[in-house]
Amino acid sequence: MQAIEGLWIAQLMRESLWLYPTVETLHLWGIGALFGSILLVDLRLLGVGRGLELRPLLRFAVPVTISGFVLAAATGFLMFIAHPSEFITSTLFVLKMTLLMLLGLNAISLHLRIGPIVGPSGRAPADIAPSMRLQAVVSVLGWAIVIGLGRWLAYV
Repeated sequence: MQAIEGLWIAQLMRESLWLYPTVETLHLWGIGALFGSILLVDLRLLGVGRGLELRPLLRFAVPVTISGFVLAAATGFLMFIAHPSEFITSTLFVLKMTLLMLLGLNAISLHLRIGPIVGPSGRAPADIAPSMRLQAVVSVLGWAIVIGLGRWLAYV
């Protein structure tokens, strides 16, 4: 961790008046895009907006989700390297990273399960499997917890 803390970019993140808050702002934008696009799909799977065709929603949401994730991950990494010794020993940080991995796997699993049930019209069947609805609930709650943990990291 000391080697990471000694990197020029880590030092710049710690010492610059404007860099860390700018990176944190970009991180929040990435989180907003990531969570917002996931939330739309999850809500649709839970029956909100039944009139929305699922295939076009996915065509729009998935690139936004991926872009948001890339922005949040890159900026999160920059914030991590500024204080790696503190973050790596934080239970909140380890929990956040673990949940991120599990939620990513959940999203991939859910996306793979959605594909076969959506017909050529783009419409999902009215009776989405209860297990898929459960995955959507887990997703919404899990991402909300990840966001909360990230905020708590700044204060605990």
